[in-house]
Amino acid sequence: MATKYVPIAVWFKEVKLFGCPYCGYRSGHSQISSGGTNIIVCGECEKSFAVLADGLTKSTIGFGDFYPEIQQHPRYGIPSHGKPDTRPEGGGEFFRSRGIGLDSCHCFVCGTQDRDGKGHTMLNNIAAFVQTKEAGGRVVAMFQHGARLDYRDYEPDRVQVKIGACDVHLPNLQKLEELAKDGILTQEIVKAALN
Repeated sequence: MATKYVPIAVWFKEVKLFGCPYCGYRSGHSQISSGGTNIIVCGECEKSFAVLADGLTKSTIGFGDFYPEIQQHPRYGIPSHGKPDTRPEGGGEFFRSRGIGLDSCHCFVCGTQDRDGKGHTMLNNIAAFVQTKEAGGRVVAMFQHGARLDYRDYEPDRVQVKIGACDVHLPNLQKLEELAKDGILTQEIVKAALN
């Protein structure tokens, strides 16, 4: 018989250290936030819990009619965990593109920040998920310019690298995306996309 879990409330400072109160994973996404309470869904076990601002002792947001009260983090003293910094067996980095869109960035071919010669700073870009912050740094290092790390402390396991291209070099960006469609980026792929 499955055990029903009851949503709990923990303090923000404890979640930063010990992660999800159920499994210890350090990343999740916010469902709703109000009055010093943030309801988080864990990125690993997918259970919800309330994160309270300092000084609050009871959630201002309910789970039905239940408003959880603060308790010591159940995993107190056990450090949180996240994605491991793994790499593909054949080399390179894991690289999952979200497709081509627009963002404020520089062209990875020529370095400009003007998309079309008319002062538009929103360039064509790829936003791609990488394994970790460290992996993102290694991907950015594959480019002379035009690639940047998009890392947020509150989402340490949803790391992206953004790579831009002006309109003239949009075909190069499309080629980069096509060559990395299998989810791996290598220095050879970057060189091929530049030519």
